[in-house]
Amino acid sequence: MKNWNLYRLLLPLVSSKGSIHETDLPPARAQAAEKILRRHRCQGATLCLFDESGVTGTLAFGLARMDGTPTGIDTVYRTASVSKFVTALGALKLAEQGVLSLDADVNAYLPFSLRHPLAPDVPITLRMLLSHTAGIRDGDTYNTGIAKGALLSDILAGDSFADHAPGTTWEYSNLGAGIAGAVLEAAAGEDFETLMQRTVFAPLGAAATYYPQKAGKALADAWRILPPAKGPNFDAAKRQARPLPPPAVDAERHYALAHGNLCASAPELCKLAVAGMIPGFLRADTLSEMRREIAPFGERADNLSEGIGTFILRDGRLCPRPLYGHQGMAYGAVHGLFFDPEKKRGLALLTSAAGEARRGVLADLNADMIRLFLGGK
Repeated sequence: MKNWNLYRLLLPLVSSKGSIHETDLPPARAQAAEKILRRHRCQGATLCLFDESGVTGTLAFGLARMDGTPTGIDTVYRTASVSKFVTALGALKLAEQGVLSLDADVNAYLPFSLRHPLAPDVPITLRMLLSHTAGIRDGDTYNTGIAKGALLSDILAGDSFADHAPGTTWEYSNLGAGIAGAVLEAAAGEDFETLMQRTVFAPLGAAATYYPQKAGKALADAWRILPPAKGPNFDAAKRQARPLPPPAVDAERHYALAHGNLCASAPELCKLAVAGMIPGFLRADTLSEMRREIAPFGERADNLSEGIGTFILRDGRLCPRPLYGHQGMAYGAVHGLFFDPEKKRGLALLTSAAGEARRGVLADLNADMIRLFLGGK
């Protein structure tokens, strides 16, 4: 784990030359947002504010790619773990349609058995996978296997199970959320990308994809500012040059999509957030279930708990009301999607590179943006 106090001391040594390219925010708000982005040494970002009707304010800042390409309002980003919130929208919609059950044994859908070795008689459910309570962890086998395209069954045969039984403890797991995507496509009999396009993106009129190859030329890089990166950690051009796999239901290989591969612009992400904020796409009772606390983050963060693919943020220092959504951090990018269902407003922040310091789990950058735009009465 990083020494974040040392990281914060080194952060001012990083250049902060970014500037606002376009914005329709009031000047005072735009200046306050720019000050935050500069303080966190953000190299590029797009910010969108939204309410129940859609986008209410936008800002584009700095660089989308290391080659000097500037950001725009429609710049597309790999949203990292914000993807989990969107995957949950799809799972809940399929549950409403009767395609699957959140509480059924996932072995009913998978072509192999998924059982925790400490509790072989305890069924693992989709609700557990989407709330990080399935007893699955991101071990060395996962971290090396995902880079090599290893089969899911081989990864599960390694060090992928936590030292606690399913349904007992929260432990954040990209692998677990990725398996949830494999469960969705197996239950629906349709590959995950096509399923999400049909079930979520098309009904909401949202241009988004879980494949960078389909994201268009506006896809941003992502890179680390500390230690300084010589090139992109997420190279958009190289990712887009990879062959696009043919549509197929493939639980063994499609565990690397649902957890972090969603590509979307900030305005399109706002459409998806509104679907999780107000009834319409999902019923009111389904949204309540999505936001119901399943497990606290424990020692990692006393201000966060987990719903179904959803962070629940309770921190009076940032906002007097509970906020919902998700954070994403990968390859040096810091993303945040948070909304206030009581006041029916929220923010989507997507970056190419920024300071990664955090207190607990929530990034300092996200905390400052939440305080500025959602913290008032």
